Amino acid sequence: MKQWLTGPTAVAVAVTLLNAVKPAAVDDTAYLEFARHLAANPGDPYGFEIFWYSAPEPAMGVLLPPVLPYWLALGRGVAGDHLFLLKLTLLPFSLVLCHSLAFLFGRFAPGAGPPLLAMTVLGPGVLPFFGVMLDVPALALGLSAVACFIRGCDTERVGWVAGAGVLAGLAAQTKYSMLPVPAVLLWYAVLHRQPLFGVGAGAFAVAVFAGWESFVEARAGESHFLHHLREQQASRKDWLDEKWNLFQPMVAYLGGTAVGFGLLAGRAIRLPRAFVAAVAGAGALGVAAVCVVPYSDSIVLRKPNGGVKLELATLVFGSLGTGVLLASLGAAGVLLLRPRGLLRFRRLLRWNADSWFVAGWVAIELAAYFALTPFPAGRRVIGIGVALAVLAGRTAVLTRLPVPQWIVASTIAAGIGLFGLDTWDSFPERQLALRAADRVGDPGLATVWFNGHWGFQYYCDRAGMKPVEPGVSVLKAGDWLVFPVIPDDRGFYRPYHGGAKFRVDPASAEPVDEYVWEDSLAAQTIPELYGGTVPVRGRDHPRLRVAVYRVTREWIPERVK
Repeated sequence: MKQWLTGPTAVAVAVTLLNAVKPAAVDDTAYLEFARHLAANPGDPYGFEIFWYSAPEPAMGVLLPPVLPYWLALGRGVAGDHLFLLKLTLLPFSLVLCHSLAFLFGRFAPGAGPPLLAMTVLGPGVLPFFGVMLDVPALALGLSAVACFIRGCDTERVGWVAGAGVLAGLAAQTKYSMLPVPAVLLWYAVLHRQPLFGVGAGAFAVAVFAGWESFVEARAGESHFLHHLREQQASRKDWLDEKWNLFQPMVAYLGGTAVGFGLLAGRAIRLPRAFVAAVAGAGALGVAAVCVVPYSDSIVLRKPNGGVKLELATLVFGSLGTGVLLASLGAAGVLLLRPRGLLRFRRLLRWNADSWFVAGWVAIELAAYFALTPFPAGRRVIGIGVALAVLAGRTAVLTRLPVPQWIVASTIAAGIGLFGLDTWDSFPERQLALRAADRVGDPGLATVWFNGHWGFQYYCDRAGMKPVEPGVSVLKAGDWLVFPVIPDDRGFYRPYHGGAKFRVDPASAEPVDEYVWEDSLAAQTIPELYGGTVPVRGRDHPRLRVAVYRVTREWIPERVK
């Protein structure tokens, strides 16, 4: 019974239940809209228009491979449009994720699996990123491919290898960030002298991936993957600068999501316990300062022209991330170089191949981050974090270090804390949209319009409101307008107008009411955790401010830059 309570099934149930209480946030809106369409039109995945960013656009333009939307469409048959119940249908992905991780930790860090599993899934690297977005389901399928492939190679069973290739193809068709999974499989195969297994698994992955793209091309006239590949290439100006600008955010996001594995790696390479504990304490104090200090007061350095050069969140998370990378580099050195007297174990050749695999896995994930990331976000480093977890756990086992309970506890606490903050930060968009809908009541023949993106769009849509398309939408006398009040024109605020930006004409609409969500906690994760340079930042404005207007005369809002 005790083993079940700490095992992968229990962890999967826990992460699913926690995820279910979180409101829709950020890109959840698009995925739920796709699921609604697919439930009615399963054979035409991109044959509709979606209002995304600034105007209705073909669904082909939204970067969204099919696996998760189809799963959510099936889930709607059970849960309907009830978001809490719909999220519970994601339990199979959680189970696949946790059991795959349990296998991988058991294979590469035997004896340390349960604490590593809890640190990984309930820590800040996975739990906050679930939602109904692509990243965690894609990770689950990608890791299951790796686990099946390793089992197939170790037992020389072709069926497991073929299954791994199919899972790798499905993972890539869940999110394109999983495209490097076949490279991970081939790396393992080469190191373990079974290259044909790696080639075979890769062939199955390509067949699954290309088969779906061929279907989409036959149905919609073009491949979804190639469409977005062309879009990305057309938008690039200076490729090298673009990739270099991804480095600092990567370090900062790892500082917020993988710090527990950095601490474990530090102890595994025999850094003094007091030093590692002091780093953890200083990091906790720094994060606490980020959470309570408003952004306007957190600037620590400025450029001569007055522009911001470095602020508190960047300093704190960047420092933690640098520590994670340095400790992980040290762990890789211990695994690969094996200083005399530090590691003594039997079956040297097997362990050597496994150690090189783990170190190479980290390198592949790092390369994939730079190759496939269109813009920095916390979810872009999930794969790196998992590989670092395997690296740190393996180093700890080979140096005979029991995983310290205080590192496990503090990592889980950080994960629940970041998840709790993100959940709290996502409530305003739901609650203020509902308050505005209650204020309007039954509009009768009038139309209720709204402006805003992300989770706010989802809840306004559910309340029967229509998005304003500047220059096109005609607001008539008697209509209503629900309008988020953005603090200024310089920052990147939520619910983000998505490019559909306009100003309210006081001669055409009169204010009726205003709702403000404000609290004493300065920390925010939206949009920083989902697109920015740091996972958490302090704020110096209300979390959300929404005004309700009554239209007094016919008016076409004009788009402003």
